Amino acid sequence: MTSSSLAASLGASLGAGLAAFLVYLSTLAPTVTTNDAGRFQIAAPLLGTGHPTGYPTFILVGHLFTYLPFGDVAYRVNLVAAVFGGLAAALFVLVARELGAPSMPAAGGALLFAFSATFWLQATTAEVYTMNAAFILVVFLLMLRWRQGGDARLLVLAALLYGLSLGNNAGMVLLAPAYLVLLFSGWREGMLPIRRLVGAGAAFLLGVSVYLYVPIRGFAGAWHNYGDPVRTWGEVWRLVSGARFQRLMGTSPAELPESAGRFLVDLASQAAGSVGTAVGMLLVVGGAYGALAVLRRGYGTVGFSLLLGLACALSYALSYRIDDVAVYYVPVYLFLALFSAVAAGDLARRFSQSFARRRGASVLAAALLAAPLAVAGLLLAANYEGLDRSEDRLQRERSEAILARLPEGAVLYGKLPVVPMTYLTEVEGRRGDVTLRWLDGATQGQHLVPDLRSGRPVYFVSDPRYNEDYLENARSQARPVEERGGLIRLFPTESANARARPRRTKRRAQRFSAPCAGLASSGDDRCPVEASSRSRGASPSAPTRRRVIEAFGARSVPGKTSGPNLSRR
Repeated sequence: MTSSSLAASLGASLGAGLAAFLVYLSTLAPTVTTNDAGRFQIAAPLLGTGHPTGYPTFILVGHLFTYLPFGDVAYRVNLVAAVFGGLAAALFVLVARELGAPSMPAAGGALLFAFSATFWLQATTAEVYTMNAAFILVVFLLMLRWRQGGDARLLVLAALLYGLSLGNNAGMVLLAPAYLVLLFSGWREGMLPIRRLVGAGAAFLLGVSVYLYVPIRGFAGAWHNYGDPVRTWGEVWRLVSGARFQRLMGTSPAELPESAGRFLVDLASQAAGSVGTAVGMLLVVGGAYGALAVLRRGYGTVGFSLLLGLACALSYALSYRIDDVAVYYVPVYLFLALFSAVAAGDLARRFSQSFARRRGASVLAAALLAAPLAVAGLLLAANYEGLDRSEDRLQRERSEAILARLPEGAVLYGKLPVVPMTYLTEVEGRRGDVTLRWLDGATQGQHLVPDLRSGRPVYFVSDPRYNEDYLENARSQARPVEERGGLIRLFPTESANARARPRRTKRRAQRFSAPCAGLASSGDDRCPVEASSRSRGASPSAPTRRRVIEAFGARSVPGKTSGPNLSRR
């Protein structure tokens, strides 16, 4: 690559990356959200453990961002997604240039991918998919550069980053066959002596060792995701392997057409209306042509590697039976956009060669080069309003209103609305007297009767999607009364009180659950001392109580502040 070509590549890369980042920054959610993003907004500042598969790399990077001197803590964690989204766009240009795409279609393809609805949405809140895209691209870039120049240091760095990438999203294992194709081809060409291979293997192990964070923090009693405690090695494996989601993987041949149709619908939904349909068609056609162009140019091994990565990512997404499967198509869109950028450059070159002497040929060739950039502009205009979350304070305002309405010492059961409330109590230190519990059958069965008998006010967050299921189970112990503001108050019935009388001694020990209730809100007992006390039917001694409170934090003791106050950062 000549100096002028290198300057053009770097300029296009910086331009695309900066443009994408500024758009993401202008549409970034300003505060806490819910669902998985809300969980990361809790785990990152508290150095806790996330939902399966743990996501230690994202949590550690997110924790560093919490020290920024602006915005609330949740906003700083959201900023991780925007920064890595811009970085992914910049890296996209460099990889496309390695595949032979000129600078303009490379930048256009990067922004086309950046402004697609699914990827853009992930860049507006604390999610792992922009960092995942950046990892995919940087590992490919380093391995392509290694194959060109033979510098083994690039391969070692690629192995290190690949190991770290698994800690951000374990789905990176799907790209292993693609990277191994490049590795094996380099070995066959004599570019990989054994000592360099050993060095790359050691670098990979060093990167993937980021998963040691999970048992280190879990065994220390750090905050954990609802339903995913990390107290034993068995629970560590259950978390990092995603065991509780494995039953959702695998599609029968009869279900495959439905899954493929869902993918095509999502592909055509990268912008609203006809724009989305047109973009989807362009990605498919351009991707197919670009893949053939890469193979024709003597990049057979590279082209096969990229196609293998696309096929592995698509096969996995098609076989995953979850509602929000769209995010698993992001690597597929990434590869299609890369091939489309190559296609635009190849078509422009062929057109200018074939019709060089015809009037207007240069203008049409330039139009082909600019086509990806024009499509990216259409996506920006079509998606901006719908994806702008810069004024989205709904979850914070709703959570603040519910917490303000709760009486002192209340216990609140709920599903997704509990996530932003947990952020407010655990990260910002609000309402430490309130105990929040994730609403599922196990938690309800373990805690509801003791909570009702404790004399503390007990509430459900009202939600028509699950009210009847859980209230029906509660009616034998409680009388539900709907109140204003989306809450349902549960009053203990005689049967709930009657169940307590024969076991008063053991129940007295269970009152000790308050200091650990904030951590045990998943329905899993976070206090091993408390559990052993219950089994003996004796109350814990004062020194024992003090040790447990010091180890886990008195996050739910009425009148105490809940969790560290990080809002001053």
